[in-house]
Amino acid sequence: MKRLLIWGTGGQARKILAQFPHATHEIKAFVDNNPARPEQFHGRPVLGPAAAAELTAGRDYDLLAIASAFHAEIRQQALDLGIPAERILPASALHFLNAAHLLTDAQLAELASVPWWYHRFEILPGVVTPGVCAYKPWLLSHPLVADLTGRRALDIGAWDGPYTLEMSRRGAQVTGFDIQPSAHSGFDAMRRVNSLAARHVCANVYDLNPEEHGSFDLVTFFGVYYHLKHPLLALANINAVLQPGGLALVEGAVLEGAPRVDASWAGRADLVERLRETPMAYYVKGEYEGEWSNWWVPNLTCLGHWLLSSGFELLESALVEGGARGYCVARKVESVAREHMVLPPAWRGAGTCAGEDASGGGGSSPAMIVEPV
Repeated sequence: MKRLLIWGTGGQARKILAQFPHATHEIKAFVDNNPARPEQFHGRPVLGPAAAAELTAGRDYDLLAIASAFHAEIRQQALDLGIPAERILPASALHFLNAAHLLTDAQLAELASVPWWYHRFEILPGVVTPGVCAYKPWLLSHPLVADLTGRRALDIGAWDGPYTLEMSRRGAQVTGFDIQPSAHSGFDAMRRVNSLAARHVCANVYDLNPEEHGSFDLVTFFGVYYHLKHPLLALANINAVLQPGGLALVEGAVLEGAPRVDASWAGRADLVERLRETPMAYYVKGEYEGEWSNWWVPNLTCLGHWLLSSGFELLESALVEGGARGYCVARKVESVAREHMVLPPAWRGAGTCAGEDASGGGGSSPAMIVEPV
């Protein structure tokens, strides 16, 4: 029986406790940096870092499991306190012990090495990761994406890569695309245990372009647009990397769900319903669903107009998850048009932008001023 200290008393710790391998491990105490920490958590004492450092590894406990997204920082803190490196592991490693009989030693070590999983999905037959966001298989249920043999797909916001994995299983050549480095999430582990050849690009969707990243037949854009200050720029870039006729699958938070998750919209369900056919979006800082990175939250009608104005036709549009999320399937039918009128070249001689000559090149001549008639 392995004796554990678990560093953390938040959501990660509670999630680990829900699937804790009690048959092989015992929790001796929890550790928490918060000066206002409780005396006990799930019936075990909660220690401060200094008190934990007074314990002796091998005598008082066997392992320290870090239950936090800030694994690297806490691991360094534990090392500075004198806790031996070989005694420290991510708490997520405990989750996979329940499926050890389904894994090789190499697979178990690979999965257990990931400090924090975002997605909860079946990464190998019978083996589910301990993420906080459930994989949604219905997002790939459209008949046009049932068979992806020979097609190129881009998975924007890939994180641990459950959709990358599924599209690969359907025959696609997939590129995961995320601001998270693949080594900071479970993406690399997902690739290795499944022997996938999927690429990963660590970049911002604002920088997505066909010259650097190539062109694709399918783009998935799940759970991303409402985290962006410039969602229409993202959709324009998606249009640019899609082949003519290519598909974009888009899913995310919509205003119809606001009365349930945002204090500012509590009690306004009737208002939201009356405005359903009016394309509108809610801009918020640090409030929607209590998440600081939520910015633009459109209603489903507005989300559809975003896609229409970005060179797509809507094939499917629906409220899902009880109206809290929107889902759209769209096909590229044209490139993104200019945002406003630009006068034809014949007009250039009558007036130019400052710093340009009449031929359109940069120059030092002052702009010509045309008086009204």
